[in-house]
Amino acid sequence: MRMKDFFLLFLLISWPVCGFSQPPQQIKKDFTSAFLNGNTYTLKKYFKGFVNINIPGEKGFYSDAKAKWLLQNFFQEHKSKGFLLKESGYSGDNYYLIGQYSSEKSRWNIYFLFSPAGKNFQIQQMDIEQIRK
Repeated sequence: MRMKDFFLLFLLISWPVCGFSQPPQQIKKDFTSAFLNGNTYTLKKYFKGFVNINIPGEKGFYSDAKAKWLLQNFFQEHKSKGFLLKESGYSGDNYYLIGQYSSEKSRWNIYFLFSPAGKNFQIQQMDIEQIRK
């Protein structure tokens, strides 16, 4: 095997391991913290560009600032009583999180989809849906 071929093979193997500076463990930690505390502070680095949003009362593409405001508004209206991360993983190059958020009066299914942005991830889609009894 020539050195050039070896180098290309090494890059292909190592890219999923070291390709992003925000590893999935950090994303899971940040989102669990945000939903447990009802605060978007730890999520600010993931809001870049436009976000596809589907939450109660809002549906469409919004700027990162508006998306962050909508999520913070959701937290204010539905105070956190708990969060359980149910699933996470990759779908192609994108990363997703699925969880269940509990407020004082209701429970919510949470879905976030992240797309690669350079060496980081950014929120591409945010869905929050109330669980009907």
